[in-house]
Amino acid sequence: MKQTGAATLWSLKGDSGNMKTRAFCPTCGSPVYMTFAAMPGVFTVHAASLDDPGRYRPQAVTYAVRGHAWDFLDPALPKFERMPPG
Repeated sequence: MKQTGAATLWSLKGDSGNMKTRAFCPTCGSPVYMTFAAMPGVFTVHAASLDDPGRYRPQAVTYAVRGHAWDFLDPALPKFERMPPG
């Protein structure tokens, strides 16, 4: 996966107190990805921002506590109420 072009960044404090940075398309404002200061190895990508979202499979569910009852979650995926331990 390769990012081309610029992104508009917005940093904010997460539930842990650490900073996270959200990246948006500067033209349309669509969310593209998010990074976490406390977990530099974690890079989350919004599936809707991909040309072919079916190419990638989810690896975990984070913030399951904020999910909706109608949203199907793959029972095989590890689930975390909030963020997994770093």
